[in-house]
Amino acid sequence: MKIRYWILTFVFLSLFMHLTLGWFIPFCETTSSYWYLSKTREGKTSDKIKVLVLGDSQIVSGVSPKLIAEIEGISLDEVLYLPRPSEQPEGILLNSLNLIGKLPNLKKIYVNLSPLNTSKNSITDSHKQLYHSFGTFSLNAITNPFLRKAYFSNLTDISWKTVITVFPYFGISSNLNRLVYDRSTQIDLPRRKEEYLFIKQSMHNLQGSWVWKSVGEDPTLQESEDFPNLNTMILSGKRELSIQLWLDCFKLWEKQKLEVVLLRIPFSPKMEKDILKTKANVVSDEIFKTVTSNSFQKNVVIFDFRAIFLEEYQYFADLTHLNQKGRDAFSLILKRSLFDHTRSSTKSM
Repeated sequence: MKIRYWILTFVFLSLFMHLTLGWFIPFCETTSSYWYLSKTREGKTSDKIKVLVLGDSQIVSGVSPKLIAEIEGISLDEVLYLPRPSEQPEGILLNSLNLIGKLPNLKKIYVNLSPLNTSKNSITDSHKQLYHSFGTFSLNAITNPFLRKAYFSNLTDISWKTVITVFPYFGISSNLNRLVYDRSTQIDLPRRKEEYLFIKQSMHNLQGSWVWKSVGEDPTLQESEDFPNLNTMILSGKRELSIQLWLDCFKLWEKQKLEVVLLRIPFSPKMEKDILKTKANVVSDEIFKTVTSNSFQKNVVIFDFRAIFLEEYQYFADLTHLNQKGRDAFSLILKRSLFDHTRSSTKSM
């Protein structure tokens, strides 16, 4: 009798949490809200899809699916747009493994690569936590040795993902805890709710394309702003697992005969200049060199835009994201750079 009682209690709690989780998401920080809402894009695979867009919040903020469709000369419903903030190569590889087999007419992938997804940094840990909290479990995350190492390196990781899958409140526990003890989080609640609504609208209308942190106004970085914690030295270190994951991505895309457009989207002037000082571009540049110096070169084309906005502070919302003005300017540059290349490659689409 007691066993039946406990089973029914756990089933009830699980159902209750799954049914009410959405009530609490507007109180979560931006990245968590985006990951939760991005699940609405899952399952929207179609035989029509010709171009897949993957990457992190630099793509979310700087490159829209409408722009990709215009550059490629295809319709908007032929573009599947799936970037996520704090994305890492493990997320890109997992999405590729899960999706490519369901997209029989896929011809091309757009993705961005930068020091943020080649080094070991706080975003690496954040991505793992976001996957455990909001990511859909896939057997590929277990069967692929690199993904298993990234997401489930020990029994605790597997147990934690299982607990969150059954009782999803645990996935947002850190967000909810801050509501109790963190005064700055409490003050930030009205803006969080606004951001949630803007992200939700962008998912419905623009596949998740959204100028990062924008809630109507166009946030603008000022040259006079001081960033005392800006130090890109950590980005200069190589994360060996990231390199392995990236190379596995390129091998998969090559095997599927997919063309890859690899973008280096610009950071703000202050960050780019600090990256030059700390030589944080070295690892990502090694990957660029690797994929253009062997068999990958037939399928991979690199467009490096790191140096295009070294004085244009007004084009950025913060250290790493373009604002609307910057997106507009970047769109024109992308069109000029990619138009001739993509026109020649999409004639066979």
